[in-house]
Amino acid sequence: MFGLPPLPRTLVAAVNDSRNARADVRLSALRDLVRLTRSPAERRTALEALERLLAEDPSPELRAEAAVGLADAEAVESRQPLLASFDDTDARVRQMAVLALGEVAEPGDAEVVARLRPLLAVTDAPIRFQALIAFVRLAPDDAERVLAVAAADDDDEVRAMAYRLMDTRYQTEPAPAHFVTRATTALGDASSAVRAAAALFLAHGGERAADPVILGVIDGSVPPGTEADLLATFEVAATDRLTAASAGLARRAFGPLGLRSDSISWHALVALAMLGDQRARRTILRGLSAWTRHSRTLSVVAAGRARLVEARPAVEALRGNAARADQNAVEEALAALEQNS
Repeated sequence: MFGLPPLPRTLVAAVNDSRNARADVRLSALRDLVRLTRSPAERRTALEALERLLAEDPSPELRAEAAVGLADAEAVESRQPLLASFDDTDARVRQMAVLALGEVAEPGDAEVVARLRPLLAVTDAPIRFQALIAFVRLAPDDAERVLAVAAADDDDEVRAMAYRLMDTRYQTEPAPAHFVTRATTALGDASSAVRAAAALFLAHGGERAADPVILGVIDGSVPPGTEADLLATFEVAATDRLTAASAGLARRAFGPLGLRSDSISWHALVALAMLGDQRARRTILRGLSAWTRHSRTLSVVAAGRARLVEARPAVEALRGNAARADQNAVEEALAALEQNS
């Protein structure tokens, strides 16, 4: 009744089970095959089995999972089978094949770029979305034109992704003026996800016109497209000293009984502390003597990120005691506090 969990499959068992009549068994075997690709001696055989699932499995769900598995395996060797799946009869399989090839192909791969280009204009928005991400990575010299077109796409998610990719692309150099103008207009987009992504792109470029949308994301009146976008607004608020964000951050960090326990609240707490909020700073300091190692380690990281110089003695007291806190976190926090002293 309470049997032991099954052992991970050997390569032979995984290959055999990848041909099983039951889809759930094939799916389980697929996951073992991805794991087995990490072994140099077993990689080629495991990849061949995954490629066969991608090309031949009767289940579209399994074929899509095989494409994702090849991406997880960083299977640059599987370039041709993934390219062939661009013509799969199922839209999700095509989408996942584009995603996978966008991750494993080498930038400048002319054949892959040529196959991606027409996908930027297909009627299926999820494929346009994945093709955009892949194309910008693999054809950076042509990315500006493609991003400009994507920013005017009729799909909300494609438009939002265009601004996220702009944000990533122009982290170390000024963005073209026409992108700044377009993003400023997008602050009034019908989609809140697009407004949030455009605001982050502008804020990272020092454009204060983005502040009302950043504050709206933090206070909840402008729902972002992703959790990553939400967390990025916290960082902007802290870095740019947007004290008007404090009330929204406090609501996200603290509940009726005190500090919330999810990842979003932790990031809000750090941003609050960086803005000088005394309640947030006291909460982080108390956490350095929490009951659990996990909580103490989180507080160590928070103290370092928030540059709480007053936390230095408590963090130093955890140095050399791995049972009390993760020592890498302790050293990183102390280095950050040293820079701030």
